[in-house]
Formats: sequence, C-alpha cells, structure tokens
Amino acid sequence: MASPPEQPDAGPTPALRPLRRDARHNREVVLAAARRMFAVHGAECSFEDIAREAGVGVGTVYRRFPDRRTLIEAILEQRVTDVDAAVSEALALEDTWAAARLFIGSAARMQLEDRGLRELLHDHGFVSAGLAMLRHRIAPAAEEFAARLRHDGAREDLTGDDVLVLIRMLGSLPPEAGTASPTGRDAGFERYLGLVLDGVRRRPATEG
Repeated sequence: MASPPEQPDAGPTPALRPLRRDARHNREVVLAAARRMFAVHGAECSFEDIAREAGVGVGTVYRRFPDRRTLIEAILEQRVTDVDAAVSEALALEDTWAAARLFIGSAARMQLEDRGLRELLHDHGFVSAGLAMLRHRIAPAAEEFAARLRHDGAREDLTGDDVLVLIRMLGSLPPEAGTASPTGRDAGFERYLGLVLDGVRRRPATEG
C-alpha cells in the first residue's frame, strides 16, 4: 500500500512545492536505480528490487513514487530529454548522412538497450503522457532528416514515417546486436545501421 502524503493538502498546487534537499536526493537515487532496473528487467520489475538497487528502503520508493505509473512517467520524462539532446546533436552536423546516422542510431539504441522502453513502445494498450511526448518530439525530427536526406541523395519517396520505421526495426534487433565486439566496436549494430542507410540511397537510373 502506498504511504500517505508527507504534507497536508493546503491548496490547489501542492505538487509545485520544492522537495527538501534530502527528499530530492532520494528521488534522484531511486529514479536512477529504476532506470537501470527497467532497462535490464523490463517495466514490471518490482519496487522491492528497485529499492535494493538504490540502497534504500521500499518505503522511500513509495514516498517518492506512489505507484508504477508515476515512476514510469518520470522515466519517460527523462527519455524525452535524451531524445531532445540526440536530435540537437545530430542537427548540428553539416554532413547530412552523418547526421542521419547519429539520429537514427541514437534513437534505435534507446530501444535496443532499454527493455522497459521497448515493452512500453510495443504495448498499444498503454496510454502515457510520456510516450505521447516522446512521439511528439521524434516525429518532426524524423521528417526533418527525411527531407535533408532526400535533398542529399536519398530516395525521393523517403518520408519521416519511413525513418521512424527504420528506427523501430533497428531497435527491435536482438539485444546481443548492440554488444561490443573484442575490438570495442558494436559491429553488429553498426553494420545493420549502415545497411539501412545504404538501402535508402537513390540508385542511378539504369541504361536501356
């Protein structure tokens, strides 16, 4: 059972009150542990396991996140920040294909390396403000990269939706595809990413 609120309801916006420093620290520790556990074990990992990973009591987890949805939304809010950073970094590159490789690769890796995120993205019955915001952020970026690619040698029919499908395809690779090889390179993932990008390049017209 969730613990009762730490402070009484004294107005319409009690949630806007800043947390005490120790409470804020506990929240950050729990959230970081939850992200690690979700990435490895999926979105249904227990609060007890999260508490153990964070090195706190399970009551601390419930005080900061009274239910699973609250915790999931907090994790997805951080994922939105990750997407924004990846998009900004990629758009800053002048080389169109290098930018597309960075954007598509980063977005796909977020799914490939995070079991919980993959599960949520493929659960069509799960309605979430965080997932909606993720899609709101990534869809226009996909359109932007598709337009840049069309202008710089990609197929003329390439669309933003196509780019999103390519991200989902790469993000659905077996987890071992992202494991570093003995040389330190993610040979499997990088190879598939290269094949995907080669597949959208415009082919020269054949003679005859």
